[in-house]
Amino acid sequence: MSFINFIKPSVRALETYAVKGKPLQAGLIKLNQNENPFDVPESIKKEILSAFALSSWNRYPETFPLTLLKALSEFTKHPVEGIIAGNGSNELMYTILMATVTKGTKVLIPQPSFFLYEKAVRVFDGEVIPILMNGDFSFPTQKILDAAHRAKPSVIVLVSPNSPTGQSMPVAGVEEILKLNSSLVIVDEAYVEFSEKQSVQSLLSRYDNLVVLRTFSKAFSMAGLRIGYLLTNPGLRSELLKPKIPFTVNNFSAATAMTLMKHTYLVTSRIAEIKQQKKAMWDAVQTIPSVEAFPSDTNFFIFRTPLDAVALFQQLLERNVLVRDVSSYPMLERTLRVNVGTEKENKKFLATLRTIFSTGTPSKKG
Repeated sequence: MSFINFIKPSVRALETYAVKGKPLQAGLIKLNQNENPFDVPESIKKEILSAFALSSWNRYPETFPLTLLKALSEFTKHPVEGIIAGNGSNELMYTILMATVTKGTKVLIPQPSFFLYEKAVRVFDGEVIPILMNGDFSFPTQKILDAAHRAKPSVIVLVSPNSPTGQSMPVAGVEEILKLNSSLVIVDEAYVEFSEKQSVQSLLSRYDNLVVLRTFSKAFSMAGLRIGYLLTNPGLRSELLKPKIPFTVNNFSAATAMTLMKHTYLVTSRIAEIKQQKKAMWDAVQTIPSVEAFPSDTNFFIFRTPLDAVALFQQLLERNVLVRDVSSYPMLERTLRVNVGTEKENKKFLATLRTIFSTGTPSKKG
C-alpha cells in the first residue's frame, strides 16, 4: 500500500507553503514579507544575550510561559488569564482552528486575505465561506452580515489590517458582526501597530466570542524569533489551551520579547519612520504611468499595473529587488505587494520599477 493512502484527501489537495524569490544575500533588496527593515539594536542584543547566557539551556521552558504572559498583561492592560503566547501568531491561528473546526464546519473569510487561514480550515476538513471585499478592498460589512445570517458559520475570520490589501475594518463594523452573530470571531491584528485605526481590544470586555491575535514579527522586528499572542476571555482561553502544543515558546524568544516591551520608544520611533517612508513610496509609485497603488493601513501596500504580474515580479527579481506576487489571490490580477524597507532600499525599488516601465520589458497578459 502506498504511503499516500495514509494522507487525508484534504491535505493531498493542498500545496506546500512557499515564498517565491531567492535566498537572502548581499545586494538583495528584500521587500516581500512585510518585515521591519530595522533590526534590534546591537546594544539591546548584547543585553539579551548576556542575560540568556546565564540561564539553563538544558531545561524545558515553562509549559505555557507565565513570566511572558505577565509581561504581556502589563503591556496590553489585558488580564493574564485571557492571554496565550505561541510560536508566532500562525501557531495560535492553527490552535484556534484545531479547537473549533472539524469536518463540515463553516468558516467565513473575506477575500482576498491571509491565505493560511483558508489552508488551515481545509486541513481540518472545514468549509470556507468566501466573501469578496469591496472594489476598493474595504471590508463589506453588510455582505459579511448577510452571508453569516444565511450560512451560520462557526467561525468568522477578520484580518484587520488585512494582508495582502492593507485595509482595516472599523471597530463599529466588527462590533456589529459580534453583536448579530453567535460565531467565534477572530480578528488578526498582526499589523495593528502601523494602523491609524483603533484596535478591537476594547470589545473584549463585552463579547465572549472574540479572539484578538497579535505578533512581535512586524513592528517589534522579531520575525526570526517567532512570538505571537492572543487576547480573549478566560473561559475561552482555558478551552484553547487544551489542544495547544506545550513548550512552543522558547526562553530566548520570550526574553527578547520582554526586553523589547521595555523599549517601546524604539518601536514607536521606528513605526513613525516606516509610516513616513511608506507615504513617500506610495506617492512615488503613483507617479509612474499606468501604475495604481492602493491605500494601506500597514507597513506595505499593493500596486496594480497593466502588465503580467509574474513577468514584472521576475524582472524586479533579476535586478535584485524582491517583492511579493499576489496576483493569484481573488481580485488581485496584475497586482504585486511591496513593504517598506530602509530609505536606500525604497529608492532602489522605485528606481528599478521606473526603469522597467520606461523600457516596457514585462509583457502584457495575452
